[in-house]
Amino acid sequence: MKYLAHSISKHENGSKIRYLGTSAETKRELEKIFKLPLLSQVLLKWYNDLPKSKDIMFYWTNDFYIIGMENLLVALEGYRFIREDKGWRDISEIMKWNENWIIISSWSGNPVIADISEVETPIYYDYVGGEFSPKLLVDSLEKFDYFLSVWLDKHDNRYYKSGEYQSNFYELMEKEWKIKLSDEEIKNICEFLPIAKSKENFAPIGQRIKEKVKKYYVYLDDPGENKSKVILAVKKETGLSLDEIRNRLNSNGFLIAEGYGENTLVLADYFISLGAKVRTEQK
Repeated sequence: MKYLAHSISKHENGSKIRYLGTSAETKRELEKIFKLPLLSQVLLKWYNDLPKSKDIMFYWTNDFYIIGMENLLVALEGYRFIREDKGWRDISEIMKWNENWIIISSWSGNPVIADISEVETPIYYDYVGGEFSPKLLVDSLEKFDYFLSVWLDKHDNRYYKSGEYQSNFYELMEKEWKIKLSDEEIKNICEFLPIAKSKENFAPIGQRIKEKVKKYYVYLDDPGENKSKVILAVKKETGLSLDEIRNRLNSNGFLIAEGYGENTLVLADYFISLGAKVRTEQK
């Protein structure tokens, strides 16, 4: 199971990946109080050839991360461990968080979870901000590893230039994915990660110029009574750390989303439904 490690070694001097550090202070605080369960042999083997102290970001996405092994405890911040006025607290019972769940990756703040209680280490995913109920992504870590290696190797910059993968490019990836993944697993991953062919969230540049489409900006003025849920939702949408979010909550004009389509307004309504006070502007 070295597909991803091999792909990363090929691209580490290029523009496809970036290595990122994590909050040293948060890491020290958590390590004094909490401990991870014993990692499965499959997960340890996976990390054997991957960077240990750095998180890896797929550069073109800006918010898809692979968590470094030494940062697995920090990755549980906001899901299993939260910091309150009296200090750190384990909220696994409230969140219905299984102690054998380890966050090994994230997309836009949404967790990718490895279940280390099972031999093959199945991978689950969920979205923050709502009722927590992880869904199966693929039934083994090996499949997730293979999927990511193909995505990294085959990706080119056309994704963010046009707002979608070109049809033949998507099919090229899909052909290789099918070597190890079922159609259902490919569907699961493409729905969760920014893979699928879609124009829903993008207004083409030509259309913006022709129609003078205005952009929507959503600002968070007050998280309200459900502060924890709102903060997790902000983490998902912005990719900011929980410390950065808390600092920005004290400032005016905390921009949490922007976009050209109605999806931005739907997002504003979602924060309102959580009890937050938001402000929407169009420019």
